[in-house]
Amino acid sequence: MLAEAARVLKPGGRFAVSDVIADEDMDEATRRDMQQFTGCIAGALTRREFEEALSAAGLVDIEITETHRVHEKAGSAIIRARKPR
Repeated sequence: MLAEAARVLKPGGRFAVSDVIADEDMDEATRRDMQQFTGCIAGALTRREFEEALSAAGLVDIEITETHRVHEKAGSAIIRARKPR
């Protein structure tokens, strides 16, 4: 999804989403729990995974700002990046 988003951006275009980011120490049991999945937690990327995916998609100036906790192992965040000119 992130690579596709980067492809449609014009040079200098900006990417921004609000999403759940998982803590690095989220256990696999939490990720697999379907009840948590419906709450957007199980499939959440970590901050590092978001940064790596956005960077691999060619985006720069990556900013990830956690806004509040949604689970003991995850928080809501605003994610921004830019496609270089």
